[in-house]
Amino acid sequence: MLKSVPKSDPPAAELIRQRIKRRARPDGMIQCNRCGGRTIMTTVTGAFIKNGRKSGGTVTDKDVCYHCHQRGIFSQMLPELKPIK
Repeated sequence: MLKSVPKSDPPAAELIRQRIKRRARPDGMIQCNRCGGRTIMTTVTGAFIKNGRKSGGTVTDKDVCYHCHQRGIFSQMLPELKPIK
């Protein structure tokens, strides 16, 4: 016999993510469409330090969400996309 399980409340972390995504975004503000974070990461491969400054290298990932990247998710941050529900 199958019984339906009542829908449980989302965890506290998910409620915070939903609240951050709904937050008003200023024009041009870059915000992650997945988690709502505003921390941007750029990855450069092959860079070296010359005279105390970084030079050279190839940009492999540009404007990627840092928080999603830590969780193994590649989320490109663009200001014009709508949030993923």
